[in-house]
Amino acid sequence: MEDRNRHAGHPEKPEGPAAAGMLERMNSNHAPLRDWGLPHITWTKGMRILDVGCGGGATIADMLKLSPESAIDGIDYSDESVEASRRLNAEHLGYRVDIRKAEVTSLPFVDNTFDLVTAVETVYFWPEIDRAIREIRRVLKPYGVFAILNEGSDPEETSWPDVDGFCRIYRPEELTGLLRAAGMNAVRYYRGSGQYICVLSRK
Repeated sequence: MEDRNRHAGHPEKPEGPAAAGMLERMNSNHAPLRDWGLPHITWTKGMRILDVGCGGGATIADMLKLSPESAIDGIDYSDESVEASRRLNAEHLGYRVDIRKAEVTSLPFVDNTFDLVTAVETVYFWPEIDRAIREIRRVLKPYGVFAILNEGSDPEETSWPDVDGFCRIYRPEELTGLLRAAGMNAVRYYRGSGQYICVLSRK
């Protein structure tokens, strides 16, 4: 099992020969979650947005359409993810989009920068999630929104292959507790089909 998973790649940090295929599948497979979850966010023109764990870049591509004239930053700590996301959004690089390698616990942005921060299918892989949320809160503008979209929300019912690295499935009640403890306000969540959740909070 260990060798098979290594060759298949790890969704936490796609690397090696399997990375490109995995990132394409993630873009495609997560489309129903994005289609369901992103409309829960209030979209306006000219937003400044950060997508944390941007993976293959499909969330950024979606948000470019949802928020006309927006400027979107993406970060990921996988080199392959950064390159794939740049390729997918190449038309907007240097104009509306900037994508770079970075860690969620040490974001390369000044305080009070973003109207919206998104995390789609990525909080599972944050071993220091409390520190990550505090860092996201730091870069949000006053009243800025943090949106978490997850496909898995019941650790007793979600079965993923055994892979090296940190992975934890959070119930929405756990995430709301973590957000409040980090100083986020107006915390609420929505449930969709299966285990879909959208958790929203405001600085």
